[in-house]
Amino acid sequence: MSKLDTQQIPETVKDVGIAFGSVALVFLLTFAYSGNWPPMVVIESGSMEHDNNPLYPEPGYTHIGVIDTGDLVVVKTAEKDDIVTYLEGKKTGYKKYGDYGDVIVYYKNGIRDYEGQAVTPVIHRAMAWVEVVDKDNKTYYIPEIDTYFQGKIELAEIGLGGGAHIKDLESSGYITKGDSTGNPHPDQLTHRDIEGNVVQPTDPDWVVGKARGELPWFGLIKLRLTQPDNYANAPPECKTMLWFSIFVIVGGPFVASKMWENYSIQTKKKGKSKR
Repeated sequence: MSKLDTQQIPETVKDVGIAFGSVALVFLLTFAYSGNWPPMVVIESGSMEHDNNPLYPEPGYTHIGVIDTGDLVVVKTAEKDDIVTYLEGKKTGYKKYGDYGDVIVYYKNGIRDYEGQAVTPVIHRAMAWVEVVDKDNKTYYIPEIDTYFQGKIELAEIGLGGGAHIKDLESSGYITKGDSTGNPHPDQLTHRDIEGNVVQPTDPDWVVGKARGELPWFGLIKLRLTQPDNYANAPPECKTMLWFSIFVIVGGPFVASKMWENYSIQTKKKGKSKR
């Protein structure tokens, strides 16, 4: 090994260490902000992807500001009063992640673990709050539109139109739905929990938090290692941007230091030539 190589290796290790240390610092600061551990969740499917992506042809979605497969999303703890539903946001103009209202992370029917294994939470938009006024008589109330429903809830604005409806609700909570066109109806109509039961309106106690901020593409690393099928289904453009970003983060400090070193050498040479 040459003398030059022995001098370069420690600098390379130092640059890589700085890069990963910076990532760790960001992660810790994110935890302090979110109040959750882990402070981020990996998006494992395309249920929140939007079809009107101007950057890439379908199905290659990779928006910044919209939740795509492989994104890391910050989850901030939230109480009921902190969450704005789609119907409420539509009235006030409040938008997050490309549509009205907040996106929440929750456990279906509050089940966080099953047979000793952790259950993966859902990240979908809070469409409406429904009050179960009289369970036996199936009387429901949605305060955002000040409307009572008898027997069943039909409301096209939240994906319950054209004959689609929900009924037999056990308790009050959020009606939730994915943004993708592959999710035309709320979870309370189409989803089941891990035990096979119909998903009920999301009680605030089942909510982990609301989505706040994203780190696009980097969740693909986890999917590549633990969920190869989901990784394979992720938009190819997202994978390209992931590897490009890793190159910039890891190689950037090294390249910058070498450029500065060369600049310093050239400056000294010019100074000597003027003497």
